[in-house]
Amino acid sequence: MELETDFAPAVRSSKNQILDECELVVTQKFFTDLFGAISGICAIINQNRQIVYANNDFLQMLGLASLEPVLGKRPGEVISCVHSAKKSGGCGTSSACSCCGAVHAILESQKTGRKSTKETRITTYVDGKLKSLDLNVTSSPVTLSGQNFYAFMLQDISAEKRRSALERIFFHDMLNSAGGLYGLLSLLKDGTAHDSDRELINLSEEASRDIIEEIVLQKQVRSAEIGDLNIKIESVNSIEILNSSIGKICSHEAGKNKHIVLSENIKILDFETDRGLLQRVIINLLKNALEATPEQGKVLVGVENLNTRLRFWVRNDGVLPRDVQMQLFQRSFSTKGLGRGIGTYCVRLLTENYLGGKVSFISNETDGTVFNIELNKIFPADLR
Repeated sequence: MELETDFAPAVRSSKNQILDECELVVTQKFFTDLFGAISGICAIINQNRQIVYANNDFLQMLGLASLEPVLGKRPGEVISCVHSAKKSGGCGTSSACSCCGAVHAILESQKTGRKSTKETRITTYVDGKLKSLDLNVTSSPVTLSGQNFYAFMLQDISAEKRRSALERIFFHDMLNSAGGLYGLLSLLKDGTAHDSDRELINLSEEASRDIIEEIVLQKQVRSAEIGDLNIKIESVNSIEILNSSIGKICSHEAGKNKHIVLSENIKILDFETDRGLLQRVIINLLKNALEATPEQGKVLVGVENLNTRLRFWVRNDGVLPRDVQMQLFQRSFSTKGLGRGIGTYCVRLLTENYLGGKVSFISNETDGTVFNIELNKIFPADLR
């Protein structure tokens, strides 16, 4: 059967070829001693991007005692990348792999014969939980007994990227909100007419609320990432939470001169969830949709009944570029500039890891862009 691919070559070496290549590497004692002395996560891959050898740090990362379970697998397959099984060709062959820095580093080093280092974001599931990795990946050609291999090295920069992203987001938004609040209070201090005073006070309250909301968001994301976020399950009504979320986002800068419309076929449903986290998810989706909508444009929202589940959806007329679609839920990726990627990542993190739901989207010329949040009507017992 011919292996499928939408990007990198799918052809794979046979089991016997992998064993022969592993034996070739192992017999190079000087090389393996040197390779074993390297502090870091390293493997040797062949021309078909399959692992034929790995150091102890690589095996320890995977919780393995021997090399055998990883032989013949590609890097994305051993770390359970969510895209590695989408095509029969495996790691590197799905359309999403065209945006993967790890695959690009390998292909570039194969083409140029030189070391290539790329930054990449990889989403995995560990013990059923969503986990995002930020990695520096290096692929460097190595010749052993006249045969070409590649030293494949991983450096986890997740903590660095998380800290950098959160700091940039925090200071960017805090400075904007605090600056606006300062200007409004300065006007109040100077004294104005009574009606103007009231309007300025209202605006000051909105600016103060934005500051508090942003701080709460950062705390929630941080707690969610380290598994320390507490949930509070209660009965929630679908229309009530939508109206509440719409009311909160309408005064936001993104909602000015734009309209949020409830679907005519919206379902009124009672269900169990964490109200605060779900509202955070809905507000983030509404905010993203509003930011992609021109003035006087509209964002459509609705709820559907799916028997034991329900689906919230948010739609706008815009269409996301293909490369944006393939990287949308990754932590550090954003269309808004360096260090701004947290909105859709937060939506997926909270929905899938804490609300027991699923996030999906479509984006095309016919449907526009629609984000879907599916939840159980009865909150999952294993997440309580």
